[in-house]
Parts: sequence; C-alpha cells; structure tokens
Amino acid sequence: ANVDVWHANTRGGYSFFDPSQSKYNLRRRIETDAEGRYRFRSIMPAGYACPPNGATQKLLDALGRHGHRPAHIHFFVTAPNYRKLTTQINFEG
Repeated sequence: ANVDVWHANTRGGYSFFDPSQSKYNLRRRIETDAEGRYRFRSIMPAGYACPPNGATQKLLDALGRHGHRPAHIHFFVTAPNYRKLTTQINFEG
C-alpha cells in the first residue's frame, strides 16, 4: 500500500498555498512493508482558521459555526484492489 501524508507547518500553513514553503514541504508518499507497516517522523502541525473573508467561512458563519481546525495530519491510503481510505488524526490543544 501507499500512504500519502501531509500537514500544515507550525504556523498553520500548507505547502502549495503558502509561498514561503517549498512545493512538497511536509508532504510524503510512503510505501508500506509487506505487512502494511510504515512509519514517519515530522513536526507537530499547528491548528488554523479558515480565511476570514473566504467562501468557506461565509458558509460557516451562515450556519452559526466557527472555522477553526485543530492541529491534524491527513492520510490517503491506497492499494491495488482496495478502496481508497481518506482520514486524519486530530491533536488536542
């Protein structure tokens, strides 16, 4: 299987969207071993808020919801003959 991992930096910014970061900063594709195991090391990402004047925040405002996201790491897991798994791990704080 392949595990795609990505997350924000310590200021809540993602590569591709934050011009101060290199193109694939804090993004990696990891091939698992024969038993599906993998590991990686990274930094603790920061949580962040939606852009205050963006469409997402406007929708959340209309719904009476906030746009703050906890610190988290995203994962896509893919393997031949299996459905793609999309998930994330959230951190307290």
